[in-house]
Amino acid sequence: MNPLPAVPMERVLWRVDHIWGPEMAPHHLLYGMSGSGKTTLIKSLLGLCPDDRVLIVDPKPAADPIWDGPAGEPYRWGKPVTAITPMFGYDGEAGGGPRGMWYRLTGGPDRPDTARRLGAALDIVGAEGNVVLVLDDVREICRQLGLAAAVDSVMNLGRSAGVCGVLSATETSYVAGRSQGGMVWIGHTTGLSAARSGAELLGWRGRERQDTCAALAPHQWIFSEDQPDNAGPCIVTGEPRPQIPARLNG
Repeated sequence: MNPLPAVPMERVLWRVDHIWGPEMAPHHLLYGMSGSGKTTLIKSLLGLCPDDRVLIVDPKPAADPIWDGPAGEPYRWGKPVTAITPMFGYDGEAGGGPRGMWYRLTGGPDRPDTARRLGAALDIVGAEGNVVLVLDDVREICRQLGLAAAVDSVMNLGRSAGVCGVLSATETSYVAGRSQGGMVWIGHTTGLSAARSGAELLGWRGRERQDTCAALAPHQWIFSEDQPDNAGPCIVTGEPRPQIPARLNG
């Protein structure tokens, strides 16, 4: 079996920038264990969306400082909010990001309340469309919070409603929307079972392919997509380097 081709991250992101959209490949699925570099990769993908309305759904019980912006730009990766309202980003209330249209919906220790708030936000996204939706830990959202049906519904709206998604997962057994991943990123895991799950997301079978997934180091990725003229799965070389224009007024 020929080894996977190695492609620089910059080249892969160039390709993503040309195919990522509701009509072509609306959704990414990122799979890897905690510490594999999923959030760093998400930030690099958001670098392709400076003018888009973005909602990052972070279900963790406590605030995650990895999403905090640098000093002087606390909302660079989205303004933290506990709820969104219809027409968020268009209603005059400034958010974060380069154009004031990025929001980060945070979870809390009250899990039923978190489920209610996140479910209401998914309903708004489904009704309005035209948003880049980032689900940071889709397993938590689907299993612990019981929102699998809502996630599936929104993912199915990609083409018709202008929803582009980024689904981040540490395991796949409870991942709603897994069949919707037109672009798949497989990252670092530990254990044969986890490597097998990564290989399966790529449509692979066999121990040799599982070993390829198992050998990935943190911040290393296998990238695959299903659009015409793709070169097949590749090993991405070089770590993502998130670069977002500074927030102009926040």
